[in-house]
Amino acid sequence: MAEGKEESKSSEESVKLFVGQVPKRMSEDEVLAMFKEFALVDEVNIIRDKATRASRGCCFVICPSREEADKAVNACHNKKTLPGASSPLQVKYADGELERLEHKLFIGMLPKNISEDEVSNLFSKYGTIKDLQILRGSQQTSKGCAFLKYETKEQAFIALEAINGKHTMEGSSVPLVVKWADTEKERLARRAQKTQSRVSNAPHADPQHPSLFGALPMGYVPPYNGYGYQAPGGYGLMPYRFPPVQNQPGFHNMNQANAVRPDLGHSMNPRNYPAPPASYIGSYPAVPGGNSNSSSSGASKSSSGQIEGPPGANLFIYHIPQEYGDQELTTAFQPFGRVLSAKIFVDKVTGVSKCFGFVSYDTPEAAQAAISTMNGCQLGGKKLKVQLKRDNKQSKIY
Repeated sequence: MAEGKEESKSSEESVKLFVGQVPKRMSEDEVLAMFKEFALVDEVNIIRDKATRASRGCCFVICPSREEADKAVNACHNKKTLPGASSPLQVKYADGELERLEHKLFIGMLPKNISEDEVSNLFSKYGTIKDLQILRGSQQTSKGCAFLKYETKEQAFIALEAINGKHTMEGSSVPLVVKWADTEKERLARRAQKTQSRVSNAPHADPQHPSLFGALPMGYVPPYNGYGYQAPGGYGLMPYRFPPVQNQPGFHNMNQANAVRPDLGHSMNPRNYPAPPASYIGSYPAVPGGNSNSSSSGASKSSSGQIEGPPGANLFIYHIPQEYGDQELTTAFQPFGRVLSAKIFVDKVTGVSKCFGFVSYDTPEAAQAAISTMNGCQLGGKKLKVQLKRDNKQSKIY
């Protein structure tokens, strides 16, 4: 029994703590020695300025287990003030650590009428379930997805490998999606990545020049500093290069076709400048000289950067559950053929799904098979509406 406990303890994950209010003159060895009075500590990493290498007054502390991490937090957080510091130490779990240690899984593609017991019966084959929550709407209707926690990471990993894309629940036509639940840090990173993707796919984007607002360069993603994304100002997302106009008389009339820049001596109309971005006019302008999707006989790229299949192979989908992303949409439509691309459109400011999107196959036959099965299919409490994409009309929605 003792050997079993030792083996379990040795396999436990290390835990990262964030520590603030550390005097800037303290070294890693000094911080390590201080924490070892209260708990087992493997490593200390002082966070330093990239240019000067001077301490920023905070550090990461790595403990061998959650138990030891809790000892350090309980003994030092708001209780111990180091010599030279004006405030007590701030000791907490680093961003995303608690979520990571919970071994939480996200489960998608659940039937609308599924019960907790049915989900539990399936997943309990692979380990001990600590918590299970089916996400429900205001009327207690299932959203078609759930979060589940196992006792150990190994159990969660086994369940993920065994079920993801391989098991279809009774009452559903698509296999379950099982993946690690996103931490807060990952959600921020994904949101920033989506923002960059929208900007880089926009026509006339120029990463070497500032935006109209002069806030940040085009295609900018805030630097990752080890414990969160921080930006010095608002995102400059406008993917068009304009000369500075903030202090010019024509600035307030820039949306008028004949607004004149006195210093340039010509009007600010589409012949002299690119069209305003999609967030202002509701749709991206076509790329000059780009290929027409309707006339292409094979896969092509749309004006918004979306890869499309040949005519009759591109679908437009309404009523997609709001919690679905591009990956979940791809998984739902993969059983019917080779998916060239799947895109859910999101609000450009909030990043929240608009609940509609496109799926493109490499053949019209795959698209027809998807329509036959998925049109009217219940996903997350909604009935999908799946139809062939009509380029001229539906492209205006974006």
